[in-house]
Amino acid sequence: MIFKHCIVTRFNAHIDTRCYDFRLSDTWLAERFELFNTFCLPSVVGQQCQDFVWLVLFDAETPEKFRRIIAFLQKYKKFIPLYCKEFPTILPQVKERIVTMFPEADYYLTTRLDNDDALSRKFVAIIHDVVEKVLSSGKQVPPELFINFPNGLQYCNGSCYDFYDPTNAFVSLLERNKPPHTVFWVEHPSIYDKAPVAQIETKPIFLQNIHDMNLYNYIRGDVMEDKDILADFDLQL
Repeated sequence: MIFKHCIVTRFNAHIDTRCYDFRLSDTWLAERFELFNTFCLPSVVGQQCQDFVWLVLFDAETPEKFRRIIAFLQKYKKFIPLYCKEFPTILPQVKERIVTMFPEADYYLTTRLDNDDALSRKFVAIIHDVVEKVLSSGKQVPPELFINFPNGLQYCNGSCYDFYDPTNAFVSLLERNKPPHTVFWVEHPSIYDKAPVAQIETKPIFLQNIHDMNLYNYIRGDVMEDKDILADFDLQL
């Protein structure tokens, strides 16, 4: 069975029906692109397995000077910008794009990645191995299956903290082509309300960045003394 993988990042597209006009400001965008270029972008470019596409969602009103930056980023062929309008239109637009790109897929795999966070360079390879084992097991595969790696890191001001979260913001959804819900079918804290969840134990495989622009995140673990803990992340910090 064929599965196709899409990482989805909401950059400054609407995340709900409230007004977020500050995400079109020069100050917010400049600071966010700096975070994106430091954490998110190199971690995706550095994936050992490059068998995926990366949909990055931008507001349709993003100023031209930042659109030029976005156009430059398309030199990385996996990076596909999607300019979005009102909140109710965003998910249908994402679904349509995925189906158009991969009409032959039996299954879709979509992964959440916030624009200021990072993935271990082995993340894609590991989740593909998980999916291949699920699809080849001979057991009945549920129509929707969330796949979550609970072990990760938090990074703040040069220090790393252990971070265990069974419903974290790096979750993925494996589902039949019918058409897809995508991983944004439900907010990640509520994944157990929608479908079975496979918890996969690994070394820390994601990095959540804690910084002054965070609206919701805070340090939740203990500081880690291991200076090599970031060795699996393709970051220059």
